[in-house]
Amino acid sequence: MKLLLFSGGVESTCLALMTRPDIALTIDYGQVCARGEIRAASHISKVLELRHEVVTAPLSHLGAGDMAGAAPPEDQDDNNPTEYWPLRNQLLITLAAMRYAQDDLREIIIGTVLSDRIHNDGAPAFVSAMSETLRSQYPKMSLSAPALDMTTAELVAQSGASRDLLGWTFSCHRASFACGLCRGCNKTRELFAIMDERPDERIATA
Repeated sequence: MKLLLFSGGVESTCLALMTRPDIALTIDYGQVCARGEIRAASHISKVLELRHEVVTAPLSHLGAGDMAGAAPPEDQDDNNPTEYWPLRNQLLITLAAMRYAQDDLREIIIGTVLSDRIHNDGAPAFVSAMSETLRSQYPKMSLSAPALDMTTAELVAQSGASRDLLGWTFSCHRASFACGLCRGCNKTRELFAIMDERPDERIATA
C-alpha cells in the first residue's frame, strides 16, 4: 500500500496527481489551519477519485510559531521561519506509519521541495535517515520524497496539474481560511501569478 501525506497544498496535490496513492492522509495534529487543510484535501481527493482519510492527534501544546497559533522561537531569523514546529515532519510520518503499519503499508510519500531545506526535516539527510528508521522496524516500509530536488514550480510543471485543480489547494499557516499574509499564502500567490501570466505554458522555473 502506498500512502501520501496530503495537506491539500500545491506540492501534495501535484504528488497526488503523479503518484495516485492508495490513501491520501491528512493529519490534524492541532495546527490552526487543520480545518482548511482537511477541507481542501477532501475536495481534491474527490476530484482525483482518491481514498482520503483523516487522523487526529491534537498536539498544539507542543508546537511553536504560526501553525500552533503561538509565539515563534526567540532566536527566530531567516533560517528559522515563523511556522517553526519542532520535529513536525518526523511526527507526521510516524503517525502515518503507526496508523497503517498493520495494513501492509510499503511507502509513505511526502511533498518536500527544495525550499523546505530551510528546515532540517526538509533536507535529504532527514529523508534518508527517516526512511532507514521506518525500515528498522518494518523492513518493507520506506519513505520517499519525489520532489526533493525540485522547486514547487518544477513540480507543478512535471505533474501537469491544471490551474483549476491547484485553485482548490490550501497552504495558509495561520488560519482555516487563507490569510493572504503568511509564508504559505505568499508562496502560493507568487506561483499562481506565474501560471496566470502564462496560462498556455507549463512553467519550468520558480
